[in-house]
Amino acid sequence: MRKRVMRMMGRAGALALLGMILAGPTNRLWALGEKSQEAFLRMRTVIFYDTQFSGRKFKVGDEMTVTGKFQLLPIWPKEIAFTGISWLNFFVPGPQFLRVGSWINGRFMSCSQLLELGGTYEYKTITRARYPGHWPVGVMLSMKDAGPLIGPSIYVDVDGSHEGFTNPIKTLLGNTVNLEDYGESRMLMWTLVTTLIGIAWLGFWLGRPFTTRLGVVAAGRAKELISGADKTVAVFFALGTIGLVAVANVMTASQFPHTIPIQETIIRNQPLPPEPSRVEAKVLDATYDVPSRTLAFRLEVHNTGDRPLVLKEFTTANVRFLNEQVPGNAWNPDFPEVYGGAMKITPSEPVAPGETKVLEVVMASAEWENQRLTMYHETTNRFGGLLFFSDPTGARSIIAVADQLVIPKFGVTQM
Repeated sequence: MRKRVMRMMGRAGALALLGMILAGPTNRLWALGEKSQEAFLRMRTVIFYDTQFSGRKFKVGDEMTVTGKFQLLPIWPKEIAFTGISWLNFFVPGPQFLRVGSWINGRFMSCSQLLELGGTYEYKTITRARYPGHWPVGVMLSMKDAGPLIGPSIYVDVDGSHEGFTNPIKTLLGNTVNLEDYGESRMLMWTLVTTLIGIAWLGFWLGRPFTTRLGVVAAGRAKELISGADKTVAVFFALGTIGLVAVANVMTASQFPHTIPIQETIIRNQPLPPEPSRVEAKVLDATYDVPSRTLAFRLEVHNTGDRPLVLKEFTTANVRFLNEQVPGNAWNPDFPEVYGGAMKITPSEPVAPGETKVLEVVMASAEWENQRLTMYHETTNRFGGLLFFSDPTGARSIIAVADQLVIPKFGVTQM
């Protein structure tokens, strides 16, 4: 008896805890789930850079603009299908922002776009704040068969009230409607009607003695369970539903005589013209030291330009590592990416014009673990990203590193 009471109290406590969790405040989220994606997915597919958000504090109704670039790395992981059929998305928990429009290379995202492997694209997305709160927001590229490829994100604060918020649009017939509540009563009415039909259908079949019918089925007489009256009722439901849909279609067609079907097409979008590059670079070998959380690689660099070059930055999976030995190349808290830390280059002198030099690049950072980028856990133990070189005038040369094998180092182990 005592055990039974304890068991009941335990269940009651668990239900109470679950109720408290479900009934708790839901206007604040603490993560977007980027880290749940595998390291090779985030490091070797799409790299976002130059991303800028127009602000971090807004009022309901204000527009927020996000701009930047991304590159589809030239060597796509064989584990992930590449179709190129993509959609630039804006992610936020729920309808807290209203999408105004998205563009890739200046082309409006009216439908999916076909992008090229190795191409660099410029993007822009505009949204409007809809509900007050503290929201994580960001951009991502959704690709058919590959899934969402997440870009930089930030938290924004939205003040004000949703009451009075409108979303007016002008139709092709010149009418202006508010999409916030347009067709709401119609949607609710049809939802109610179809729900009642479903409840009636389930009630007709489930209202009969279940155990008795189960025994009839077990006895091999299942066909006896469906009588002639049952078949009549089923035909009535089928004809009634078809008739209801037909009548609704006639009513809608008479009320809205001018309609067009939802457009389904794909637009090919050419990448940006390649930027002039003044450098050739390739990774010779790479290691990841597990105890010290350090990624190191040797980089052979050939300066093809007429000015000295320095390696200023390495970006991967929305994490940036900066060569802080370069004057002015310091971290800015307004950057939407994660600060990985300092990138040490040896030798630190610039690569002279025409010179070929091997650089040792070392990045020791806890972010390799925090961001779940420790690729040695995966069967594809490789890394990728973008290397940013710069000359004294600020001219930038970007080199993609896409498929470099990484040798893990676990330190000394006592047997």
